[in-house]
Amino acid sequence: MRVLAVKASVFRIFLPVLLAGAALLGCGSGEKPGANVPAKPAVAPARKPLPTSAVSPNMVSAVSGPHTGASAVQVKFELRERPEVNHPLDIDLVILPGRGNLDRISGTVTAGEGLELVDGAQVPVTERPAEGVPIRHSVKVLPKRDGLFTVNALVSVDFGGQTSTQTFSVPVIVAGTQPTTTTTAKAPPTPRPAAASR
Repeated sequence: MRVLAVKASVFRIFLPVLLAGAALLGCGSGEKPGANVPAKPAVAPARKPLPTSAVSPNMVSAVSGPHTGASAVQVKFELRERPEVNHPLDIDLVILPGRGNLDRISGTVTAGEGLELVDGAQVPVTERPAEGVPIRHSVKVLPKRDGLFTVNALVSVDFGGQTSTQTFSVPVIVAGTQPTTTTTAKAPPTPRPAAASR
């Protein structure tokens, strides 16, 4: 009995000390709340927008028409989705000035047969364009049928009191949806030649 009384008294003495020590450790540990919570799985960082002076690596050069002398501009393009019949298609264009002393750049966009130009017929005028800084323009077309078609950008460049124009072509391949089931008509049986009479 005496041993139990001693243990109980020791417990009563040290219990407040233990509780105070635990409280001090919890407050003064320097750990931030939630530090023991497992970290969330890493999420891929959001794609940062390209700087205004950069061109998307997915862009390809438009086909340049015949011209005389060194070309003052270059045109690149990117289709935002796969072309489909009766589905609007957005095309991003970029005009890259090849010289730093151009007066202005402007242009018009037309769609070839099989495409309807919905938006983006006029390329706004850019005064004193900087060399290598992209001029961005968006075009929307509506494919009317399957086939290979073109969107043409006629770019006008004013330089030293003269105006030169150059045509750039963007190919658009429209492929129709393949039918899920096909029915094959059976060929009629070939008639046998009549037996020759003897």
